[in-house]
Amino acid sequence: MYKSFSVAAVLILLLASAGCAELPPSGESGWSGLFSPSETQEIPPAGEPDPGYLTPATPYPTPTSSRTSPTLSQAPQASPTPEPYVIIYNRTTQFNATHTVEAFSFNLTAPPLLIEFKVEPEMVTRIIEAKSDYEKKQYKEYKQTFPSEDAWFKVTVRERGSGRIVAEDGFGKLYSADTRKQVFIGRHGDFLIELTGNKAKVHVVMRAGGV
Repeated sequence: MYKSFSVAAVLILLLASAGCAELPPSGESGWSGLFSPSETQEIPPAGEPDPGYLTPATPYPTPTSSRTSPTLSQAPQASPTPEPYVIIYNRTTQFNATHTVEAFSFNLTAPPLLIEFKVEPEMVTRIIEAKSDYEKKQYKEYKQTFPSEDAWFKVTVRERGSGRIVAEDGFGKLYSADTRKQVFIGRHGDFLIELTGNKAKVHVVMRAGGV
């Protein structure tokens, strides 16, 4: 008797709860969406006037499926760089006992002035006797070749009016044994350029920023 009463009570509770839930009207899914009904707008039907925000344009061309062979292009050939300075002197001179001085005047209006020189001094060969470090360590004669002590060269640049030395360099005597050097003048002026030397063949090139 007690079991039948319990089953009847459960059935009454199930029916009561089922009666409280109502199904949504026909055609509605029960999803209210991201916006409330006041925020949603209807899509205008076809044939409505264009609001005019977009401008008609030509579609971007799409590449065709056909493949073309690559085209090889050659890099443009670089043209030779022109000489930035004007060569005003280019000469090789043999300086000796009878020809030791050359002088030139030049009004430098477009600095700089570059004086480059390469010296070929007169060479001297001497025979010396020295003890060998090999075999029987006997004394032998050896030849030594070196620049003559009398070979030298000097470039002197002066202000032509006052004679004041602006720049000076050379080979031998008071200067180093470097055979290639450059004298640089970086200001305007009316200059006297002196080339002096002895027992040396010298190639001199002078360049200026303009003439």
